[in-house]
Amino acid sequence: MIRKLFLLICLSGLSPLAGATGSSLVATGGITSFEGTAGGGITPWAMIAGYGSEEEIHGTAALQQLDLGEYQLRTFGAAIGIYDRVELSVQRQNLKVGSGITSNVFNLLTQGAVSTAPGTDIEQDIIGLKVKLFGDAIFAQNSPWPQVSMGAQYKKNRDFDTSLPLSDGSVPLPQTGVPMLLGATQDSGTDFYLAASKLWLGAAWGNNLLANVTARMTKANTFGLLGFESATDDSYALEWEGSLAILPSPSTAVGIEWRTQTNRLGGLAEEKTVTDFFIAYFPNKHWSLTAAYVDLGNLPFDDKASGLYLSATVNL
Repeated sequence: MIRKLFLLICLSGLSPLAGATGSSLVATGGITSFEGTAGGGITPWAMIAGYGSEEEIHGTAALQQLDLGEYQLRTFGAAIGIYDRVELSVQRQNLKVGSGITSNVFNLLTQGAVSTAPGTDIEQDIIGLKVKLFGDAIFAQNSPWPQVSMGAQYKKNRDFDTSLPLSDGSVPLPQTGVPMLLGATQDSGTDFYLAASKLWLGAAWGNNLLANVTARMTKANTFGLLGFESATDDSYALEWEGSLAILPSPSTAVGIEWRTQTNRLGGLAEEKTVTDFFIAYFPNKHWSLTAAYVDLGNLPFDDKASGLYLSATVNL
């Protein structure tokens, strides 16, 4: 299903209704986040994907890679912006878990009886919808109000109950995936968020300054990669996200981001605030590249999960 939606969005972005690159300014749509929405690397902004105006339809496609040593997160997806009002997005996430992590999991569960196991993958699909409510983050410079959008992300963990085999091929815990082992009770959930974004032209020593704040209601554990809810907490929690960036030139943005997480599972899966420092390069409206240092704070058997994030976005 996710591949069909990806193809549909890409074809829509190439519709005759769309111009060659769109009418908006370079970099104003941000990049594509690791969850598929337009904005920063780890948080959605109020902007709509692509460079389309109120009379245009434009789309984006993106690839991302986050290297955390024993953990490797690879994502790809596409989004379409419709008349600078509505954004539809699809995203596939693949978290590769190294054999060192799975071996530690079995070693703990069996009290040392099993000490080696092959690595595994955790995949998740995300379908997103964003609607601009009011405001214009870029062109309404005389207004103190930001652009405000609301959105929803339906997330489906594809490996919630995928069994973990041992090195000899045996399966000691049938139909029990990593999220279940760590205490998650659901394989899917829907996030709801409200994002406010504002760009001030020449406000930071003559450079453009962008700020974004996002409030999210979610039941996800580690973005949903470790499932949803727990036996002791099945309610929505409010999490906060933010971005602050300076644009020293029309083609470059430098900034920081943060994103809080609700610690439902505890123990090995204790969640902490995520931060990143990024540099994004927009040579033209056709494509962009982003590099970032991301600190996730904690992942199972890795209490200093940090590494390099790379993202490439193509505007259709």
